[in-house]
Amino acid sequence: MSSTETTQTPSTPTPPQAQAKVSPNLRKKKKAEGRKKRAVKLKTNKDFAKQYFEGKSKRSTDKKSAFRKKKSKKK
Repeated sequence: MSSTETTQTPSTPTPPQAQAKVSPNLRKKKKAEGRKKRAVKLKTNKDFAKQYFEGKSKRSTDKKSAFRKKKSKKK
């Protein structure tokens, strides 16, 4: 049983180590590229922009209603 545990333990830490090797600057760069790409798509594609902002509004409304529900149950 300890032999299976030893084989599993080296395999589980491998993905976090691989992620740790990625430089934080690369992550910032990729996020910035994504923001630029999204901004262009929002300007050019009106259908996408409409769906994007409707979804954003819906999530905001859901968060607010969930917060109100939670607060009303506490009283």
